[in-house]
Amino acid sequence: MTERFDLIIVGLGAMGSAVAYQSAKLGLSVLGIDRFDPPHHRGSTHAETRITRRAVGEGPQYLPFVSRSHELWREIESETGDVLFHQTGGLILTEPVLTGARWQDFAIATHEIGQRAGIPCELLSPATVRERHPAIKITDDMSACFEPTGGLVMCEQAVTSQLNLARAHGARIIINTEVVDLIPGPESVVVNTRTERFEGQRVVLATGPWLPEMTDPSIAAQLSVTRQVVYWFEVDDLDQFSAESFPFVMWVGETDEHYFSLFPTPPGGTRAVKVLGEQFVNTTTADTVDLRVSSEEIDRFYSELAEPRIEGLRPHAVHSAVCLYTNTPDDHFLIDTDPRSDRILAMSPCSGHGFKHSAALGEAVAQTVAGMSPTLDLSPFGRANS
Repeated sequence: MTERFDLIIVGLGAMGSAVAYQSAKLGLSVLGIDRFDPPHHRGSTHAETRITRRAVGEGPQYLPFVSRSHELWREIESETGDVLFHQTGGLILTEPVLTGARWQDFAIATHEIGQRAGIPCELLSPATVRERHPAIKITDDMSACFEPTGGLVMCEQAVTSQLNLARAHGARIIINTEVVDLIPGPESVVVNTRTERFEGQRVVLATGPWLPEMTDPSIAAQLSVTRQVVYWFEVDDLDQFSAESFPFVMWVGETDEHYFSLFPTPPGGTRAVKVLGEQFVNTTTADTVDLRVSSEEIDRFYSELAEPRIEGLRPHAVHSAVCLYTNTPDDHFLIDTDPRSDRILAMSPCSGHGFKHSAALGEAVAQTVAGMSPTLDLSPFGRANS
């Protein structure tokens, strides 16, 4: 006998777990399916922490979502007792850039966005940055903006907490199970795994880097998946970089290859400093990506991006991990119905900046599926805007 649900969610990372929790909370009958056991290390929602900042420079359409997500993290903490959000504050640093460079002066842009939106932001001189945080090798020709309301979200704990809440509200969660087929019909969508058949009034595809193989070809053709590497380096003084005393750092250079982020160490986290860069040139797939990180990659990252920017980092990486970004051509989100059926919603391509918005996106999608008017506007993320 085919089990029927109001909503079936395929993929239970940041987006899927949020939709599962919020939909079950609204009283919908919910089924969530993941091919692994989330949070897992194969997709986009691992490596301990994610940066969150309210003065987001990617566009005004994102500001309400990150602000609401901050509220939801605190609500989830109150309900579960789990610690999700560390308000460390954050530094946006920009090197001198050429006119027309992708990032422009991101520190100045962040400050302007914060000023317009009433979000606390402070422009700092390089001397002030060095005085507050001597480990940061900022130069006198750089721009700096400090946002005190930014911080870190414990990404894996956030997924676990939301899935636990989804179960508590009656959702059925199936793990280590691959969805092999979607069959849209006039009244529902059939979802087949290798062993079972389910039927949902609506289906949300939140499969991250697996979305290109699951969605309509017209959407898949717009998406690219890129391999990103995260490193945890030993430091001379770990206390100096603790989440209680050090902000996150986003260091923006002239090109994507010059980008660098540092994450302060949260309580209970890996006893090292997490850092990363980004690249959008070399593409891969979720099933073929190389999850190994070579010693050559570690050495190159340390010598080219880490050591020149942060004092006290040692060249030994105690851990490294590979994450995947699912990217759209314009770097904006794509959250819209699948061309095959209005009953299927795709919501995973977040171009590397989705986690900080995920809790509120899950709430808005759940409200939409429940037939409510969402409290936040999802229309900027439709296919027509991508």
